[in-house]
Amino acid sequence: MSTRRTLAAALALTAPWALAACDPSGGSSDATVTTAVSAPASAAAGTTAGGATASASPVRASATRTGATRSATATPTTGSGGGGEVTNCVNPMLSVTRSTSDGAAGTMVQRFVLKNTGSVTCSMHGRPTVVPYGSGLPVVAVGAIPAGFGDLGGSGGTVVLAPGGTAAFFLKWSDVPVNDNPCPSAAGFAFRAPLDPLADGDKTVAFAFQPCGAAAQVSEVLPASVTS
Repeated sequence: MSTRRTLAAALALTAPWALAACDPSGGSSDATVTTAVSAPASAAAGTTAGGATASASPVRASATRTGATRSATATPTTGSGGGGEVTNCVNPMLSVTRSTSDGAAGTMVQRFVLKNTGSVTCSMHGRPTVVPYGSGLPVVAVGAIPAGFGDLGGSGGTVVLAPGGTAAFFLKWSDVPVNDNPCPSAAGFAFRAPLDPLADGDKTVAFAFQPCGAAAQVSEVLPASVTS
């Protein structure tokens, strides 16, 4: 079985769990937060090999975000864009590139940028599905970055992207071995946008990291202004 088909099968199995993790209460939190993003005047960073972008800015946790209404629907076709109904962003409309990173006290954090490469405005709400892959890599449990982890935890609200607009999400893991066991090595991860039901459109993002304890955490999609 090819790597792509293996990743698609893993995502099909994990997607229901990932959606449930996005809304453990089955309801909604305090208020809907909608962020509209216009196309940038110019690119913020150059593209390197593998589609990654380089930046010297560190990523650090700061203030706690507030809640936002979350949807439990797995396959909607439209979402609230603040000024009318807009299409949910799906993988064929998006590019994923690596941005800034930081690490302290055994915790590693990597920022990724999502760009709307399509011709229509779209929106995202919730956490993307992320499934690490690599030769001999055990199953890596990917949970949610907790709300207490500064701006990176909790709800990101609804982020609306005009063509060319950008948003961000963060991947967090530990580099401290568990019970003296070696940390597994991932070569990258398969990515699926929140609420995108099309497993055959999964993107593979090359990104080498070592999630000790075979565990990692991912944030919700956040406005591009969130850098730490």
